[in-house]
Amino acid sequence: MKKIISAIFLLMMAVNFTHAQSNQELYLNALDDWHDGHYPQALTAFNTIMNSSESGEFLDRIALQTGELFEVTELSDDGANIRFSDDGKFAIYEKNEEGKLFTVVHDVTGNKRVMKIHGKKLIVLKDGSVIFEQVDENDELKKAAEKRNVDVQKASETGDRSLWRQALNAYAFVEAKNTRLFHLDKAQTNQKDITPEEIIMGEKLISSDEKKLFFVGMKPGSEYSDIFEFDISKGEMKRLTDSQNFESNLHFADGGSKLVFNFNPRNTIASPAIVQAEITNKTGVFDLSASKLTILEGRLLDVFGSEVLLLQTKDNESKLLISGLSGEKELREIFSTDKPLADPILSPERKKVAFSLKEQDDFEVYTVNLEDGDLHRVSREIQHDRFPVFLTENKVAAAKGEGRHRRSFMYDLESGEEMKLFHNNSIRTIAPEYEWVSNSTGDKLLIVAERDGNTISPERGVYVLDFNKKISKETLLSRIEKNLNEELALREKGQKLFEQISDEVREVVSKASVNRVYTYENDLYKFDSKYISKPGNDKAAEYLYNTYKSFGYEPEYQWFTPAGRDVYGGKTANVIATLKGTTNPELVYVVSSHYDSVERGPGADDNTSGTAALLEAARILADNPQPATIIFASFTGEEAGLLGSREFVRQAQEKGMKIVGALNNDMVGMANDSRLDNTIRYSNPGIRDIQHASAFLFTDMVTYDALYYKFTDAHAYYEAYGDIVGGIGSYPVLGNPFYHQWNDNLETINHQLVTEVAKSTAATMMLLASSPSRIKNVAVENEGKNKFSVDWELSPEAGISEYIIHYQNTKGELKTVKAKKPGLSISDVAAGNTIQVKAVNSKGVDGWDWASVE
Repeated sequence: MKKIISAIFLLMMAVNFTHAQSNQELYLNALDDWHDGHYPQALTAFNTIMNSSESGEFLDRIALQTGELFEVTELSDDGANIRFSDDGKFAIYEKNEEGKLFTVVHDVTGNKRVMKIHGKKLIVLKDGSVIFEQVDENDELKKAAEKRNVDVQKASETGDRSLWRQALNAYAFVEAKNTRLFHLDKAQTNQKDITPEEIIMGEKLISSDEKKLFFVGMKPGSEYSDIFEFDISKGEMKRLTDSQNFESNLHFADGGSKLVFNFNPRNTIASPAIVQAEITNKTGVFDLSASKLTILEGRLLDVFGSEVLLLQTKDNESKLLISGLSGEKELREIFSTDKPLADPILSPERKKVAFSLKEQDDFEVYTVNLEDGDLHRVSREIQHDRFPVFLTENKVAAAKGEGRHRRSFMYDLESGEEMKLFHNNSIRTIAPEYEWVSNSTGDKLLIVAERDGNTISPERGVYVLDFNKKISKETLLSRIEKNLNEELALREKGQKLFEQISDEVREVVSKASVNRVYTYENDLYKFDSKYISKPGNDKAAEYLYNTYKSFGYEPEYQWFTPAGRDVYGGKTANVIATLKGTTNPELVYVVSSHYDSVERGPGADDNTSGTAALLEAARILADNPQPATIIFASFTGEEAGLLGSREFVRQAQEKGMKIVGALNNDMVGMANDSRLDNTIRYSNPGIRDIQHASAFLFTDMVTYDALYYKFTDAHAYYEAYGDIVGGIGSYPVLGNPFYHQWNDNLETINHQLVTEVAKSTAATMMLLASSPSRIKNVAVENEGKNKFSVDWELSPEAGISEYIIHYQNTKGELKTVKAKKPGLSISDVAAGNTIQVKAVNSKGVDGWDWASVE
């Protein structure tokens, strides 16, 4: 059916493209359509171009506009700690299976798994054998894991990051204590325990002759780590250092005659107690033949021959230095700055250093030439650009965006060209990335990412991108058709969802005013920081109360005292306004935003923007009550650990409030280009599709989506009520460089974008509150011979006219049946298929989400 829809649409659109219009004109017009969110028109034009004789001239550009240009292969649906083998033939990653950690060696040329070892930190030796670590899953470790989980949950609830770090640290120390070292031969038949006794091992480095292992280790009872030398065949071990420090980043230098490493202020193996080391920001050079330790000022970045690259930071000044291995007399300054500098890395030929530099508000990637100190700016983007990786001497990959939602780009240092690398090849869904590793020749890139946009599940896929292989024309055409089908289906669904109430929605959203939105923002901005310990928190709460009241609501404060927190005046409050339902007042939909900010800033985007959108949605809906009740909730204490939202949910459950759906808007006001775009962050796909529809039907906003709710107020709803949440947030479309900074100021906000969010929010709430909620307790019983009885709970809404049941029959055909009340028998459905049920009310409005059962 979808193919028929897209074929008809293509035919209809094609008649609008005159023969006089060149492919170049068609392409440029398609770009305009794409940027305006008119995806069907853009995709149809792309399809026309790619089916023309000039398709080769446009393949690269259209591929990059719609997704990836280079071939990407999924190696695993879950993995982390990626790396290539030295020869680049194998990708190595770690993954969890059935509660155990495995290391996988994958042949990237033949695309096949060649080894899977129960263990981690694998070292592949020249003869094909391997050395690896394996954790003993004993009672001590299980108890440590249970305690870690309890403490992490407590840290999440209280916002205590110190407790969170201590919990992870303590577990890591117990895990290190219970870790053994093994050698496994190439045939994988002979495994030998080679663990050095009475030592807790950390980072390892093997000698070029593979006879000795050098590692960071701790003896039981010691407060500090040291570097040890272990003779693998003899089983003999000796301690090389005794410096009362913590070591990391081990390298060989001078042909393997010296060990070079960092001294760290904290334990790299992990310990329950965090001990401050005596020496920090320094590099150690240990002469293996003379058993002599030399200390260099600065942090080790890399080693090349008999020289090292150091980063020296002192009195807010950062210096990149080259040093010989004997000390200060040989230091040579390459670059210095009083700006924050991060992520420095050497080029393959050791002629350049790439790094991230925060010259103004955000980090940008730069390179500096080691010979003459020439500085070259690589990236120019309002988002943070971080973690450069040299692919070749003149090509650098780097990541754009905030930490949870970074994406990879490639920069040509000679031409200045910028290219997107990784994508999930769909229009709406975003694919956050987390790790990037290049092979030694720079023609392949390993990436860990959530290509399906699911940031909730712990699984993160492992992918290899091959710069030698561009996608084919056929692959691109298939991608265009798939996206067009999905976009047409989304739009058809959206039109149908809003069909019965679209006129009413348009009338309501037409009242939205950008001037009103700016007034709310400006008023709240003047209170400065609204963190719970600041007077601005109380002032903002009072302002919100009075503003809701001015709209005609009878607002209420939800005062509470967070335990163990420094709170201004001893207590803080959520501010709640209620629009009572006309038909089903006992059923509640909540739309919320937190009004507090971080302690050091006014929080214009995070989250005055979301608060202003909430207020405007409340204003334009004030005289338009809906069948179900709508609660507008301005939460306090989000930045202190979701305090307000959890208190709201606690009271709601205590009162027996029937919350059946929720939206939460957080950071909705910053745009970095000509588009008004934002991300739907959802747990419920039904709400997601309504929000997409509300955007393209009633606003000028373009929406993307990501399955995301953790560490936002939406998390509090999910904990109590399950997957009933949607909402708008800027991430991951835009990584706001002012996020949680002092300069999250009002002048960075696009007030029209905030207004579009208010419109979308109001439209979405109107449909939710006008629709039957999701059916509960759908159950099936097998009656034999492909016959099943289906039953479900009566819909709680008044005026339900019928129920719709969708299923696939034994031929794979999609079937629809209807019932006036719960319960019916289906005679031609195959076991294992999914049966979906939703209610329809007397106005012909369908339920906003299916209830499903296999």
